[in-house]
Amino acid sequence: MSLPGQSSLFEEDPMLAALRAQARVCGPLGSKMYETLFTELADDYEAGGRIYALLAGRSARPIHDAVPLRLAGAIHRVVLRGEDDRLARHYPSVGGKPGEDFGADFIGYVREHLDEVESGLASQVQTNEVGRSVVQLTLSHWLTKFGVEEFDFFEVGASAGLNLNFDKFYGCFGQLRMGDPTSELRFMGDWFGNAPLVPKTGARVVNCKGVDVSPIDVTDPSQEIRLLSFVWPDQKTRLQRIRAAIEIAKEHKPIVDTESADTWIERQLRAHRDKATVVFHSIVWQYLGPDVQRRFRQALEDASITATPEKPLIWARMEPAGKVADVRVAMWRGGDPEEFLLAEIGYHGQEMNWLLPY
Repeated sequence: MSLPGQSSLFEEDPMLAALRAQARVCGPLGSKMYETLFTELADDYEAGGRIYALLAGRSARPIHDAVPLRLAGAIHRVVLRGEDDRLARHYPSVGGKPGEDFGADFIGYVREHLDEVESGLASQVQTNEVGRSVVQLTLSHWLTKFGVEEFDFFEVGASAGLNLNFDKFYGCFGQLRMGDPTSELRFMGDWFGNAPLVPKTGARVVNCKGVDVSPIDVTDPSQEIRLLSFVWPDQKTRLQRIRAAIEIAKEHKPIVDTESADTWIERQLRAHRDKATVVFHSIVWQYLGPDVQRRFRQALEDASITATPEKPLIWARMEPAGKVADVRVAMWRGGDPEEFLLAEIGYHGQEMNWLLPY
C-alpha cells in the first residue's frame, strides 16, 4: 500500500484499474456481491498479494479482455460443479449467502488451486443475456410498419444462440402481446419503461442463425455450466431467465456458426435474399476490432445495393451509450439508409424506454 501523501506504485496499472472499474460497475448493475468482491480483489492486488501474483501483466487491455470477469467465472464454475463447500456457502446461485469472509475464501481458493484457476482464466466470457431479446421481439413488431411480414435474422456475437429463439419467448405491455404466450420465459409490463409504440401484429422470422468466435453448446453439460458461471451469482432472476432459455434451446437448438463476424456476414448477405433481412448484435461492437468493424460495414454497404422496399436490409444494434445502451437501426430500401433511434435500454435488457412516436 502507498504511504500517506504518496501515489500508489500501482496507480497506472491497467489491471488494478480494471478491478476497480469492475467493482464500480457491478453495484449499479445489481450485484452488491461482486461489487464487494472486486473491491477486495483490487485491494489485494494493490498490496502485492495473491491476486497481484496471478494477474499482473496478464493483459495490456484487461477491461477489453474481461480479465476480472474471467476470474470470477472460473471460481463460480467450481461452485456450480459442487466442488468446494467453503465457497458454496457464499453463493446465492447454489443457495448460499455472501459472508464477511467471502473475499478471503475466494483468494484462499486461488492460492490453493493455482493451476486450475490459470486454466479457468483462459475461458472467454460468454453471458448471452436473454433479457436483451425484448429488443428483437419489439423490432419484429416495429418492422410491420414498413410492410415487412417475414424476415431472415442474422445475429453476430450470438454466444450460445439463446436469443435466436426470441420468438419463443413472451413479452407483454398493456395491450401489446409479443412472441409465444405459452413460453416459460416472460417479460411482463415491469420490464418496460413505457409502452413500445409498435403495431400489435409482428413479422415472422423465417431463417434464423448466428455466429460467434467461440460459441457455446448448451446441450453439453460442461458448456452449460460455463455459460451459467458468467451470470453474477446474486442475480437470481437473471439465472432463472437464462436457465429457462437453456431449456428452450435444448428443445429448439439454435444454429450458431464458428467464424469471424465480418467474413460470416459477408457470406450470408451474398446469398439470395427474397425477403427482408435483419442483421443484429448487442454489446458486441467494441469487441470486434477496427479491421473487422470496417469489413463488416463494407459487407452491409455492398449488400444494400440490392435492397428494395419489398426486400429491405436492416442493421439493428443494441450497443453502449453511457449508463444505458441504445437501440439504433439503419434501414436500406433503395438508396441511402434511413437511420432510427428506437429506444434506450438497460444493459441486461431491462427498462426499455421507447423513443419513437407511432
